[in-house]
Amino acid sequence: MNESEQQRRERAYKIWEDEGRPEGAHEAHWRRAEGQHELTEQQSDDVTKVNQVADDQFAHDDRETEVAAEIKPPSSVSPD
Repeated sequence: MNESEQQRRERAYKIWEDEGRPEGAHEAHWRRAEGQHELTEQQSDDVTKVNQVADDQFAHDDRETEVAAEIKPPSSVSPD
């Protein structure tokens, strides 16, 4: 059994427990677990794509990076 199948089994079991452990609803629980798993996988893929785009944009950013020694600390004088 692979990790993905194990996660689906755990989801179905959790759904079954949350519903009070009813008899004869295992197929419905399994379908709900499958749907939740697919949704989670899609969301994970979407986040990965967004992060890859952001990484690419950051890597190709043409702005000059500031040297830490040139960054001035905020003023300690109150503007009041």
